[in-house]
Amino acid sequence: MSQAPPVRAPRVLVLDQDTAVRQALCFSLGLEGYGVEPFGDAESFVNRLHAGGADAVIIGHAPPAIAGPALARAARQAKDSLAILMTATHPTADLRRAVRLGGVTLIEKPLMGDALLQALEAALRGVVDAQRLGLDR
Repeated sequence: MSQAPPVRAPRVLVLDQDTAVRQALCFSLGLEGYGVEPFGDAESFVNRLHAGGADAVIIGHAPPAIAGPALARAARQAKDSLAILMTATHPTADLRRAVRLGGVTLIEKPLMGDALLQALEAALRGVVDAQRLGLDR
């Protein structure tokens, strides 16, 4: 009797310049079974993104060090069918508009309860649905 191949946990890249926030996000997502890779700077994040294999990214918007909308565009260019979430404290109307136009889910800090996890799961479901329907091309 043949066994089904093991299911790979979704790979999530987490970019946040705040070490404590980054570690807490990675810890929480790891407990939920996600494969998580932490990044504290945009350059290493983008390099890893282009290497492939990511299913989702979480970008902590913190200007000027981490320009969330620009990184979200780079992520979308690297892989069209990528679930992209951005966290921000007191997001401006311009930021809200930019992420909405880019198909990015915005989660406001402070992160309360399981809002981020629910948004990540919904974004990943949306990617899978788009792939199944052939909409990710």
